[in-house]
Amino acid sequence: METYPAQYQPNATLSAHLTFALKYEGVDLDFLDRLFKVTGPEPIAAWAKEEYTGAYARRCGFLYEWLTGSILDGVGDAGGNYVDLLDSSQYFTATVPDKVRRWRINNNLPGTRAFCPMVDIRRQCVVDPALLRAEIDNMVDQFGLGTIERAVNWLTIKESKASFAIESEGKAEDRIRRLARAMSTHCGKIESALTEEGMLEIQRAIMGDKMVGAKLGIRRSPVFVGHTNSIFEPVIDYLAPPHEIVVEMMDGLRTFEQRTRGQSSLLRAAALSFGFVYIHPLGDGNGRLSRFLINDILRRDGFLPAPVILPVSAVISENAMRRAAYDTALEHLSRPLIATMDSVCKFGATVLYEDGVESNLHVADWNRGLPTWRYADLTLQSAYLVDVIRHSILHGLKDEAVYLRRYDTASESLKEIIEGRDEDYAAIIRSLVTNMKVSGKLRKTYPGVFNNEDLAQRVEYAVFKAFELLPDNGEDDDEVVPRLDVVPR
Repeated sequence: METYPAQYQPNATLSAHLTFALKYEGVDLDFLDRLFKVTGPEPIAAWAKEEYTGAYARRCGFLYEWLTGSILDGVGDAGGNYVDLLDSSQYFTATVPDKVRRWRINNNLPGTRAFCPMVDIRRQCVVDPALLRAEIDNMVDQFGLGTIERAVNWLTIKESKASFAIESEGKAEDRIRRLARAMSTHCGKIESALTEEGMLEIQRAIMGDKMVGAKLGIRRSPVFVGHTNSIFEPVIDYLAPPHEIVVEMMDGLRTFEQRTRGQSSLLRAAALSFGFVYIHPLGDGNGRLSRFLINDILRRDGFLPAPVILPVSAVISENAMRRAAYDTALEHLSRPLIATMDSVCKFGATVLYEDGVESNLHVADWNRGLPTWRYADLTLQSAYLVDVIRHSILHGLKDEAVYLRRYDTASESLKEIIEGRDEDYAAIIRSLVTNMKVSGKLRKTYPGVFNNEDLAQRVEYAVFKAFELLPDNGEDDDEVVPRLDVVPR
C-alpha cells in the first residue's frame, strides 16, 4: 500500500480522480471498463474537449473508445506530442506500438479489446533471462550434450506424470507416454500452438485417437472447474468465459503472443500459459496444453535450445508448498470472479450443446464477469511461474544431469568389481542410493554379491563414493558410513 501526503488529494471531479489513478495507481482495464459503463460517454467527452492536449485526458479518451467500441461524439482530433498509453517500465507492453492519430497515442497494449491480459513488471521477481540461458549453456559444457539429452528424456516423462498429478488424474502409462511424446514432437516445431488447427493437433496428440470426438477442438458449451461439497452439491471454483466469446478471446491471446515478441521470453511464456488456462478454450486437456505452452514459447523464442524440456509441472507438484502456491496463483483471479458470478449461477435442467456436451449449469448474466475475463491481471501468476521456470533450470534440469553423471560413474565402477547386465547395475545403484544400505531384497536378489561381506562393502563404497554419500572428513574410510544430508533421486 502506498500513502500520499494531503496535497496529492485530487479534486472531487471524475477527471481529477482518473488523472490521479492513471498517474499513480496504474491502468486497470477491468476497473475502467466497469467504470465507463456507469459514467457513460458525456464526462469523458467533456474532459477530452476541455484538455485536448492533456496526456491523461487523451489516454482516457482513447481507453473509453477502445474498451467500449464506440466513438465519443463531438470530440475532434487531439493535439500535442504522441505519448505512450502504458509506461513500458511498469507494464509488459507491445514491442511495436500502433500510432493512433485521433488521440496522439502510441497504443502499446499487448492484446485486443477481446482479450488483453496485463502484467505489472515492477512486481516481478528479479530473474535475469540471460543468466538462466547461460546456465543452460554451462550445463551442456559441463555434462555434455549426450547427458543433457538423457536428462531431458527422463524429465519429459517426469513432466508428463506430474502434469496428470496436478490435475489429480490417474497414472495410466499410455496417457503419460502420449503427453511426453507430444512435448518432444511438437514443442517449438508446430507452426502455432495457439491457432485452432494447432490446438487440435496437440490435443489429439495428448488425448489420443480414442478420445470422444465431441470434446475435440474449441468448446461450444459452458465449462467450470469445481468440486462436490459435503452434501454432494457441485461447487464452482472457477467459471470459464462463455463459449460464444472463446474464439475472439483466443484471437486476442494470439495477438498478445505476436505483439510481445522480442521481449522477455519468461514473461511471455508465463502470461500466455495462464491466459490460456483462464480462457479454457478446449473441451478437455486445457491444463496440459497450458503447461505445454511454457516450453513451446521458450523453445520458439530461442531461450531453450533443442532438445531441452523444462520440468515445470514436476516443480509445481514436487511438494505441498509448491502445489499450494500454484493453487494460490490460480485463485488470485478465480476467487474474486466467483464472488461476482456466484449469485447468477445455478444448476438446473440438463442442456445438450452443439459440441455434444451435456451441462446443467445455467448463468443468468455472463456480462458480470466479462471485464475480469477479458482484462485479467496476471502479475502475480506471471511472477509465480517465472520462479517455477527458474527453479526448473537451476534445480530440475541440473539435478538430473548431476544424477546421471554420478550414475555413470557408479556403473563404470561396478563393472570393475562385478559382472552383470546394465539392468543389474541399475537395480543395485537405485536400491543403495534410495535405502542408503543393503536392503533385504537386494541381498536376496544378488546373494552372490551381498552375502560376501568384502564384495558387498566394495560395491557399497563404489556407489556411495560416486554419489558423494561418503562422510566428508578428509580421511580414507575403512568402513562405509553414508552421509544422510544428500537426498537421492
